[in-house]
Amino acid sequence: MAVNKITSFIMSVLLFFSSILLFPWFCTPAPVPAVLSEYTEKPTETVVGDFYVSPNGSDEGDGSLSSPFKTIERAIEAVRSLDKTGKDSVTVCIMAGEYRTNGLVFTAADGGTESCPINYCAFGDGEAVINGGFSLTADDFSPVSGEAAERLKSSVRDKVLKANLFELGLTAEEIGEMKAIGTYNTAHLYGKGSGVYCELFFADRRMTLARYPNSGEFLKTGDVVYNSLEENNAPQGWSGYTNPSGDKFKMDENTASRAASWSTLDDVWMMGYWRYDWADGSTPVKSVSGGTIETAYASNYGIRKDAPYYFFNVLEELDSPGEYYIDREAGILYFYPDKDLSQGEIFLTITQNPVIKSNADYLIFENLTIQGTRGDSVSITANNNIVKGCTVKNIGGTAVVANGCNNLITECEVYHTGRGGIYLYGGDRERLIPGNNKADNNYLHDWSEIYLTYQPGVRLNGVGNICSHNEMCRSPHEAITYSGNNHIIEYNEIYEVVLRSEDAGAIYAGRSWTDYGTVIRYNCIYNLGSGGYSPNGIYLDDGLSGQSVYGNLLINVPGYGLMLGGGRDLSVKNNIVIGSQKGIYYDARVIEGVLDENFWFKHGRKGQVLWTGLYNSPWQTDIWKEAFPQMSKISDDFDDAENPYFGPNPAFSVVSDNIVISKSPVPSIGTISPFVTKYSAVEHNSVINFGAIHSVFPGIAKGDYTMNANSAFLYQLSDDFEILPLSEIGRY
Repeated sequence: MAVNKITSFIMSVLLFFSSILLFPWFCTPAPVPAVLSEYTEKPTETVVGDFYVSPNGSDEGDGSLSSPFKTIERAIEAVRSLDKTGKDSVTVCIMAGEYRTNGLVFTAADGGTESCPINYCAFGDGEAVINGGFSLTADDFSPVSGEAAERLKSSVRDKVLKANLFELGLTAEEIGEMKAIGTYNTAHLYGKGSGVYCELFFADRRMTLARYPNSGEFLKTGDVVYNSLEENNAPQGWSGYTNPSGDKFKMDENTASRAASWSTLDDVWMMGYWRYDWADGSTPVKSVSGGTIETAYASNYGIRKDAPYYFFNVLEELDSPGEYYIDREAGILYFYPDKDLSQGEIFLTITQNPVIKSNADYLIFENLTIQGTRGDSVSITANNNIVKGCTVKNIGGTAVVANGCNNLITECEVYHTGRGGIYLYGGDRERLIPGNNKADNNYLHDWSEIYLTYQPGVRLNGVGNICSHNEMCRSPHEAITYSGNNHIIEYNEIYEVVLRSEDAGAIYAGRSWTDYGTVIRYNCIYNLGSGGYSPNGIYLDDGLSGQSVYGNLLINVPGYGLMLGGGRDLSVKNNIVIGSQKGIYYDARVIEGVLDENFWFKHGRKGQVLWTGLYNSPWQTDIWKEAFPQMSKISDDFDDAENPYFGPNPAFSVVSDNIVISKSPVPSIGTISPFVTKYSAVEHNSVINFGAIHSVFPGIAKGDYTMNANSAFLYQLSDDFEILPLSEIGRY
């Protein structure tokens, strides 16, 4: 789009002041759905099955419509033994109802072929629910009484109900023990396992294990009495250490009094961001003495004062609607429902297996509801599988994990996961052969509810995988992360994520000179952060190099719209950042860490991770030299540190044709290191005062970000600038 550059200065000034009067200062609406791609539900097609399954069927039947199987396991057996000669597909129709399973397993013998795929799909009206959980009914509950009632607050005793799980048929082994949660928990240092424990779901929502303070609130650590990491002079991550002593810190007076009132500290846990707001971990309470508390597990990165944390698994704190507690010794579930139990499905997650585990090629899972495991819901280690139109929800792990090539996850809804959304792994990195796994046109929301950091909605690993046209919202940390080469992240609508972290981004990757080739384009990212947290939009961290960031729209990002952490060969063009105080950030942390031994960033020094990652990659092979010629020229001559080819230098990048519409009284593109301007091109960017936004986006008051192509404020851009394809962004 060629911008008309023959516009008078007087007209610009008039437009500036008129837009201040016409549009409220500091008010940046989110895009309305009609501006982005509009998702329309497609009607379910009527299918004819080779086999049918019904909760009212019998596994002694023949699997016909008139004599359906009762279990999906029996249908899998029937498909395996079926003569598929001459068939162009095999379809198993699963009728509405619930199918309880400890995990459906598809072996290589259960797969299809390119000419004859196998489809397991919902059939008829209603949901076909595959549930790894243990269902309960309202009749299984009775009023709480006895010692447990005495431990509860008097105000809730008549509201809390109990169910005897042992009498209902569950065993202590099935209920299981409490385990450490959090991405950076240290249970392994003590020979203990980690993972999501038995959870309660009611009315399609995750209930809260009884905690203090209540959901959404955090305490703050007081003065640190004993920082185990520092006292042991251990490396972050405790490499080489086992059974270190825990940390000790002061509690505030009210918390100390509250903890002292609990009848036992056995199996009382704490969850916190003990050092950084991007590193969560849990620990049992070891002891409380006066106002000092000692953790059983040391923190991965040490502990600091004012770190946010909370207690959980405390019967006395079962005082809020939606909370529950399990007495594992007696097998009793205590629950304070937030509405009548007859108004929703009730179940506990029992199995740790995937609900569906596919080691078979050419399988299709369509329009199914999949739920109820403590682990991952759908696990694929195969090729050419399709998960289409499924609802994957209410689980402890990740919704879908696919490892192979040509797997497609599409038109699914994913929510209430304890970990992540859709993880795709595949591709040959040595030969740069793409995996071509794809997460496309999905709606992901409310994920990462138990593990609070680095559990993205979509993860891409390997080579040549795709994340496109997804709508993603409501998560404490990142939406998309990736590693490897040549991925495509495009046309995604991302909002209300990174709600509880500062040093993070909605789209994030980092710390590699070898992950060249990924393209991040035409994504709409808006309304990030909450409660004082100021995360970034697109974050290329710690020297990440060789990325293309193009045509993205970022709105109301409280940190930097684009955070570039000292990398090389970055192409950052045609992006629009609106309503940020900070705009674009591009530092030189890698070279500064080399030149200054006291500088905080050390990973670009000799022998550190950026160099070992480079040396251990195929960067000097013919295939990689042809694909990434700039990487092949990286110099490791520390005696020639001013050479632009010296790895730590932020060289050969182009930051151009970006628009920053800033709320700052003195608008600027952001923060650009002098090292960047020395070694890279920062040019043709347009910085616009927020008051002039109306002239660039005439419909912004209604959430319409369609640009006025003739705006006078675009005069700084080159003729290469393109209007963003808003109507193609999001689900379709």
